[in-house]
Amino acid sequence: MPPRLPEKSDFPDSAVLTITPPHPPGSTPTHVMILLHGLGDSIVPFTALAQRLGLPRTAVIALQAPMPMPFELGGFHWGDDLVFSRDPLSASASEDGDVLSPDAEFNRSGVFLSSIIRDVLESKCGFTASKNVILFGYGQGGMAALHIATTKMNLCAVISVGGWIPSSIRPGDIIDLPRSTSVLLCGGDQKSSITDERVKRAEELFKECRRVVFPRMKGDLMPRGKDEMAPILRFLLRILVPDELAVQGLV
Repeated sequence: MPPRLPEKSDFPDSAVLTITPPHPPGSTPTHVMILLHGLGDSIVPFTALAQRLGLPRTAVIALQAPMPMPFELGGFHWGDDLVFSRDPLSASASEDGDVLSPDAEFNRSGVFLSSIIRDVLESKCGFTASKNVILFGYGQGGMAALHIATTKMNLCAVISVGGWIPSSIRPGDIIDLPRSTSVLLCGGDQKSSITDERVKRAEELFKECRRVVFPRMKGDLMPRGKDEMAPILRFLLRILVPDELAVQGLV
């Protein structure tokens, strides 16, 4: 069946999400993009992002991580457990000098996300993961997305801002090398977690892996304006409307 716009009733009751219809209003989606927030966050800022994007013929789902942060800290996370590390590139420092790292194991969220893709988007809504399902994650959300694309299924594309392939993934976990998922890794030009070594590892696993460096950015933040968002939008539009861009000489 041709793809249709997902509805909240398609998803399990435990899934917390918002659905933004494609642009223009009333059009039938050809793709679906799932937004995965960072460690300790929620769907609120990503719902706003979905509404601002206005992607052509693309339904955008902001999906909340299934695990709440402990100790009434607020927010949610994608890892099996919280992980503390002394890696200076990993997130924010805790009181004892360690940092709360996004680099966890993703078995539980992997089952959760795989079920959303297979049981809802594919079985109920008519999408095909390898052709028209895109994951866009920030920080730990990007790592959860890369976990899926490396160990569970081929996706159309993964965009990860500040997230790399989890260190918990071993060679035996990876299927069908090289993976066909198109990958975009994004990070700042100073103190970024997206190091040359981490980019090289992704390049070894995926047929297509591109890198975006945000100029004058310390660490890895979400794009702060049109100039930083532009390379991500070009990557997306090359997937969503390749024929139109080819005519304009943009791809």
